[in-house]
Amino acid sequence: MQNVPHGRILWYPGQLTPNASVEATAAYQTVKLNVLRLTGTADSQRNARLAKVRGALCCPACRADLLDFPSFLRCSSCSAEYPVRDGKIYFIEVPNATDELDSVKYRLKKALGKAYYSVGIAVFAPTFPFNYRAAVLRFVEPDKQLVIDIGAGNHRIDQRIVTIDLFDYVATDIVCDLSSLPFRDESVDAFISRSVLEHVPRLTQICKNLARATRKNGLAAHLIPFMFPFHASPHDYQRLTHIGAATLFPGFELLEQRNATGPFTLLTLLLTELFAVIFSLGNERPKAFLYLTFCLIFFPIKFLDFPFVGRPSMLGIAPTIFTVTRKTRSQTPCPL
Repeated sequence: MQNVPHGRILWYPGQLTPNASVEATAAYQTVKLNVLRLTGTADSQRNARLAKVRGALCCPACRADLLDFPSFLRCSSCSAEYPVRDGKIYFIEVPNATDELDSVKYRLKKALGKAYYSVGIAVFAPTFPFNYRAAVLRFVEPDKQLVIDIGAGNHRIDQRIVTIDLFDYVATDIVCDLSSLPFRDESVDAFISRSVLEHVPRLTQICKNLARATRKNGLAAHLIPFMFPFHASPHDYQRLTHIGAATLFPGFELLEQRNATGPFTLLTLLLTELFAVIFSLGNERPKAFLYLTFCLIFFPIKFLDFPFVGRPSMLGIAPTIFTVTRKTRSQTPCPL
């Protein structure tokens, strides 16, 4: 089968016009067959996501086009190869979790799958349950747009949204590092994330790269912590005020901003962290399990946040803030 440089293809399956040339039609069919062959799975939804994102992908090392082979993608310029297994693309080797609490969370995410989020996070976590899916879908149309959920973990909020993560979860479509983003310039309609950007080093450079890969009038919708204890996943580098979150992406304008959690979430977080530190006697391994234990004790307090969520006056003491911005102008491509 002929190899097609998909990095040059900027249309998605189903978008060929009736007057498309014979060459374009043949290329489309080749892309479609290559994508289905690469996945090696009957999961039509995963196939559709991979086909949808394929035209936006490039080599993360040099940003050149990628060529398809039966079990990997190869850069047309630097010849770097990226495995494709079970319908997933691996741009990096999967790292190991290094923090004790993060290791516990990682094992729970792998073991519990969706229940980790629908029960563990929504009910027992120390933060007020924020409807991230509903908040995102107010601004994006996954049927028509390429939406990338960065650092999605094992939680897929919508079958039409492509997920990327540093770790290889069941729900992950592309395994990559945000510091080497595998997307072409202005190829993505929206990047979204939930409690991810605090975990990345060199945040300014990574946000410039996310902005680079976002189309003009594309969106950035991110839930970011502010008044929140340290939590590694696998590392924890920064917090952002509402002003910092609103100005994070160069060339973007603010569309909406609200506190996703309030003062009683902050109280729950502080109590959980304090008691875990005291009873662990400074030992990280028991602290991870004690933290989860005290979550089970203090979690009901967070539900008192109900009247305080979504209020501008609470942004100054908000544990987490949801910010939506829109790209208004193109920018100079970021250096590699």
